[in-house]
This record gives sequence, C-alpha cells and structure tokens, in this order.
Amino acid sequence: MSKSVSNMIDQRLGRLRDEGGHGLMAHIVVGYPDLAASERILLTLRDSGADLIELQIPFTDPLADGPTILKANLAALEGGVKVADCLKFAERMARRMGGVPLLFMTYINIPFTYGLERFCTDSANAGVSGLIVPDIPPDEPMEHYHELATGAGLHPIYILSPSSTDERIGVIGSYAGGFVYCTARVGITGAREQQIDGLKDFIGHVRARVDTPLALGFGISRAEHVAQVRDLVDVSVVGSKVIDTFNNAEDTDAGLAAIKSFIEGLRG
Repeated sequence: MSKSVSNMIDQRLGRLRDEGGHGLMAHIVVGYPDLAASERILLTLRDSGADLIELQIPFTDPLADGPTILKANLAALEGGVKVADCLKFAERMARRMGGVPLLFMTYINIPFTYGLERFCTDSANAGVSGLIVPDIPPDEPMEHYHELATGAGLHPIYILSPSSTDERIGVIGSYAGGFVYCTARVGITGAREQQIDGLKDFIGHVRARVDTPLALGFGISRAEHVAQVRDLVDVSVVGSKVIDTFNNAEDTDAGLAAIKSFIEGLRG
C-alpha cells in the first residue's frame, strides 16, 4: 500500500506545522447556488484564510451529509451540474488558488460509475490533490481505490469516527497519507451550537495509531470550537456553516461578505 504520494496537501500542512499554525478546511458544493457563484465563494474562502477546500460533487443521496448540504446537492443537480462540470470547475480554479489545495468530496457511486481509474486520473489532471469518499467499502475495494488514487498522485483521505474500532483505526493508519479526517461525533454533518466535548480520548487513541496529520469536522461552526480543538488536531473542518452563512444573506454579494467575516472569525 503506497504512502509515498507528496503533493500540495503535504506542502500546505508542512508549512502550517513549521509555523506552528492550525489549519482550516472549508467545504462547498460545486454548482451551488450556481457555478458562477461557486467560483466567487471559492475565491472568497481562499482570500479569507482557508488552508484546504473540499469541492463536493453533487449527488442525489449524500448519506453522510445533513439537511443543509443535502439541499445544496439537490439544487446543484437541478441546475444540471454533472461530474464533467465539476472537473472543469476544478481545473479552471486550481490555477487560481495560490497554493490552497483542492480536494474532491464525493460518494463512491460517482467514481465507480465514471470509472474509478479514469476518475482518479482526471481529478489529478484537473489539479485536485485529494479525494474524500465517506462510503468507500472496506478491504479489497478500498485497497483497489487506494492504489488507483495514489498512482494518480492523489491523497485518498479516510474518515474515522468515535465508533471506529481499533482494527479499523489500524487499517486506516496503514493506508493514510495527507491527513485523516476524524469526525467529532457519529452521524451526519451539520453545524451545531453546543461545545464540542469528549474528544481527547478519541483523538489520543487515533494519534497513537496514525502518523499523519488529523483533521476534525462534523459540527465545527464557531471560533470557540476551533479554539477548543486546535491543540488536539492539525486542521478544523467547516462545511454546513459556510453554506448556512451564505444562505442567510440577502444576496450573493452579502453572502460572500458574510462568508469572509465568518472564516476570518474562525481564524482568529
């Protein structure tokens, strides 16, 4: 199992480590509310201080996502956004990101239908640095996916939750490159207002078995959350709250300004 990939994700996280900084990964749904607005949102995230950005390829049944991201997926699909559009979007935007890595987030049906090897190759050629596929099957399908992704120069990013078994953590540790995405709770994504707690044992357990940087998501929505986890993990992930922040604004310009203020507030 190859762990020899080194790309923009490693460069960005290495710089953060050298500077003693804490990373922030943001999440958008490509084509929400439309492709033109997605471009502006992506550039706003770049300019506001996001260190990595997930580009979600819209899917009809995003099982790990809460209502905010589900609605954004469905709206993008209703707008006619397809995998080819997402690849073109990534290729168009990657050269404008100024060293901020882009990762595709999607569900396994999409790359399998597209053709897994072709999907990995086309994603890498578009300038994407990593893939996040929450529902990748374990064992042989995961190994095949891993080899194709790393062979294309991509980091396949794997997910662990507080319910992950020691065996699962060990398997992910043997595969992991770039970083491992830890979830703050079991279930679906979504912003929440209560404090994130009970994570020290879980993160410590993962740290003992995984030698890559750790990211933490699923519920991070406030500066207090980032402050609480910055000494536990290397990267905080914010997704639903970015979309909620945009949606709560009166128009696109106001939404972009609100996202800028929100991300800058998380950065502190």
